This record gives sequence, structure tokens and C-alpha cells, in this order.
Amino acid sequence: MNNLVIADTDGFAVQENTSASMIVGKMVKFTDGHFICDKTQIMPADTTLVAVGVITVWVRWLNNKPAEHRITQPGQSHPYRDEFPDQDESLWPPGLNDEPSDPWRDTRYLRLMDPKTGADFTFVTDSYGGRRAVGDLKSQIANVRSVQPAALPIVQLTSTMMPTKFGKKPRPDFKIVDWRGMREATPPRDAGKPAGKVAAQANDDMDDEIPF
Repeated sequence: MNNLVIADTDGFAVQENTSASMIVGKMVKFTDGHFICDKTQIMPADTTLVAVGVITVWVRWLNNKPAEHRITQPGQSHPYRDEFPDQDESLWPPGLNDEPSDPWRDTRYLRLMDPKTGADFTFVTDSYGGRRAVGDLKSQIANVRSVQPAALPIVQLTSTMMPTKFGKKPRPDFKIVDWRGMREATPPRDAGKPAGKVAAQANDDMDDEIPF
């Protein structure tokens, strides 16, 4: 009896009806030098996850809740803040220390997956340090995908220090430790042949008689 499961007919590929939330799985944030999962659980420093995708978006907040998302699609340039409404700071709601708080936040949703368990995580950030970490990761992925289009990075959740007006502070860092989906390069036709044999074959080819 054949016990093999056919991946495209076993039903696991059927998508469930889910909410339109930007967050898939457990939410992860970076606070006080640590990655925090579900607001309470500190993730181990050696945690490694697959970086599956990222959403680059401006989010408008209203009554302390996300009210509008303007997603930058692949191939588009991410807009600047002055391209959005709500420019009058006197009308902004109070935020930290009762100072006016910009309702528009430049946000990243980085989709991550545990390669061992398949569990989903989404790293959410609207801070400069968080956006820089995601931006660095995107740049590395783009570089590798220029020669390996299907490459997916395995990242370690680490931190690094960055200068701020209040002194050096920790920011998140996604350290690439491995890749998935990489294809091995096709070896040259003469790969594996001793150098002397290749040279001798080249000389033989050059010594062929001219047919006239």
C-alpha cells in the first residue's frame, strides 16, 4: 500500500478564511534590547527564523488603533511623510509627554517562520532602528537574489548599538546565518579534470591539422 502523501491533493494547501490583519502568527517587537513575543515572552538570543516576506507601509493611527494602511507595492518607491495629509501639527493627538504625536507611522511588518515547527511570527516596528534593521536585511536579500532569485535567508535575532541623541542605544539586527532555496552553480565543462590533462587537451585541439 502506498502511504506517500501527495502535497497538492491532501488538503493542507487549502487556505483558511482569516482576518485581513498584517500580523501573521505571534507578534514580535524589540524593546529594551530584547525581542519580545506576544508582549511578554523574551525570545532567546540564539533564535533563528526564516525571513519569509515584509510589508512596507504607512499606518494612520486613530484612537490608539491602526485605522488606515497605505502599502507600498513591489516596484513602487516608498513615499515620504509630506505626501500624506495631517500636516498641521497643532491638530495632532497628544502622545509621549503630551507632545503632539504624528498619526502617520512609517511601519514594517517582517514575516518570519520557524523552520523546525512551521510557527509564524511577525516582527512589527515603526522606529528608526527597527526600520534600519529591516532595510539592511532587504538590501542583503536583494544582493543575493540578483544571482539566486529563490533565496530565503535564515536570520538570527540579535541586537547592535546605534548612536542617538541620548547616547548609544540597542537596536534590532537580523544576522543572516544561512540561506534556503539556493541553487548550486553548474560546474564548468572541464571541472574535475587534472590541470595537466586539460592543458594537454587544449594543446591537442590547437595542433589539429588545417583541412586544406
